[in-house]
Amino acid sequence: MYRPRVVANALLKKANSSGAKLTHLKLQKLVFFLHAWNLALHDKPLVSEQPEAWPYGPVFSTLYSELKSNGSRPIEGYIKEIDPKTGREVALAPSPDDTQFWSLVDQVWDRYSRFTATQLSTMSHVDGGPWSQARKDGMDYISNQSIADFYRPQLVRRAS
Repeated sequence: MYRPRVVANALLKKANSSGAKLTHLKLQKLVFFLHAWNLALHDKPLVSEQPEAWPYGPVFSTLYSELKSNGSRPIEGYIKEIDPKTGREVALAPSPDDTQFWSLVDQVWDRYSRFTATQLSTMSHVDGGPWSQARKDGMDYISNQSIADFYRPQLVRRAS
C-alpha cells in the first residue's frame, strides 16, 4: 500500500511523460480509479487511506488538504514530503521495481486519461456505485469491499 501522495506523484510522473497536465479534481479521480482497479484485480488496497464519500465524489482527504489551494489550475511539479530515510523533503513515488504498480498505472492511464475531470467525476458517481451507495447509507468513507465488489465484474467483462 502507498500513501495517496505517493500514488499521486506516480500519476503526475505519467502525465508529465505523456505531455499532459492534471488538475486536482482529475488527479483525485485517477487515484480513486487506480485504487479501485487494484482492489478489483488483486484483492488488496493500493492506497493506505480510505476514500471519503464527499458530496461531490470520492476524495482522499490528505490529497485534498495538499492540493486545495491549487483550485482548477494544472498541478505543476510533484507533491513533496519528508523522506523517512533521509529526513529531506522529496517527491516520493513507488520504486520502478514495483512492476505490478506501474503496469496498473499504465492500464488506468490508457483507460481514463482522455476524459476530463468532470467526466471522471461523473464516472465515479455512477448510480449504484460505491460512492453513491456510501452516500445513500450515510457513510463518511467508501469501503474497500464495496469498491472491489462494484469494479471486479466490470474489469472481468473488459478482459473477456
